Amino acid sequence: MKIVEHNGQYRVTLPKDLVKDKGLKSGDEIRFLEDLDGRVFLKVLKT
Repeated sequence: MKIVEHNGQYRVTLPKDLVKDKGLKSGDEIRFLEDLDGRVFLKVLKT
């Protein structure tokens, strides 16, 4: 993944294979969630 700054905000690029495997598309909203052990998960909010 890559973090990019754009107009004072940060964007994260996702690997193409992950996007295809999860059926994500441009415009989908995702949230980063962290569990008690510090593991990070992606949750799709809107498809």
